[in-house]
Amino acid sequence: MVRAEGSVTGDAAIRPARAEDLEAVYRICLETGDSGRDASALYRDPKLIGHVFAAPYIVLAGQISFVAVDREGVLGYAVGTADTRAFEERMEAQWWPDLRRTHDEPEGDRSGWTADELLIWSLFHPASVPGQVALDYPAHIHMNLLPRAQGKGVGSRLLEAWFGAAREQGVSAVHAGVSERNPAGLKFWTARGFRPVLVEQGGGSGGTIWCGRHL
Repeated sequence: MVRAEGSVTGDAAIRPARAEDLEAVYRICLETGDSGRDASALYRDPKLIGHVFAAPYIVLAGQISFVAVDREGVLGYAVGTADTRAFEERMEAQWWPDLRRTHDEPEGDRSGWTADELLIWSLFHPASVPGQVALDYPAHIHMNLLPRAQGKGVGSRLLEAWFGAAREQGVSAVHAGVSERNPAGLKFWTARGFRPVLVEQGGGSGGTIWCGRHL
């Protein structure tokens, strides 16, 4: 069964993300933001994590963004970009400046910073994808699902929709970053053809396993 806005299996439809999905995407990013677990208790500002990892892919034109929707609303998303380096440049020009004007950059000993302060610092000093990862796998993707969407094939259908759109933009290779503290996430990506290509050590939150796949 097919509707104009996307393919449907069971109760969930996959369709391109729209501006009106933004608040739901922020919420899902927060509720999955602790290595796949609910991060609501970690942040005073519930939108901070979405500012960094999800919202710009909905707000900035030209990105590749899909959502899964059931009768209760948006229950998952897959967002990303065809060109990581170009996206980083666009974020610096069009996304970070407004956020920097509305936040004060934290100073002093990072060991005592809150989760909010650590993320606010990243608004002023955004991380860059490691050079060889961006060179070999120029596109990137982020995907998160609420618990009610997990284990039902929703993630796989989101991924296939994203891959199809990426191929239309000429993408031949894509990467995803996975926290070392998220073994379930790593299992998901490797089961879908991604392979670890670099492990980047991090701070107290653990390192990042960069996984790549050719399309």
